Amino acid sequence: MEVIVKVFHSNPPCAKCKATEKVVAEVAKEYGGKVKVVSFSGLSEEADKYGVLMTPTVVINDQIVFSGKVPTKEEFKKAIENAMK
Repeated sequence: MEVIVKVFHSNPPCAKCKATEKVVAEVAKEYGGKVKVVSFSGLSEEADKYGVLMTPTVVINDQIVFSGKVPTKEEFKKAIENAMK
């Protein structure tokens, strides 16, 4: 099962947003193609669908999992594992 991760960031991406994208990309690599990562602006139509009010926001399979903070690799891995169940 593929997990879809959407990362919403400020424009231009702030330090927290860049750090979040780095954590997400590094963890996604460990799952060998089972985790698809897509980036969006926090001011996009896609962001409006989820009611994104803060960046960075991480959405996994259409559920907001992290908002306004940089997840640790462990927190993000746990969220991915939960999404794969």
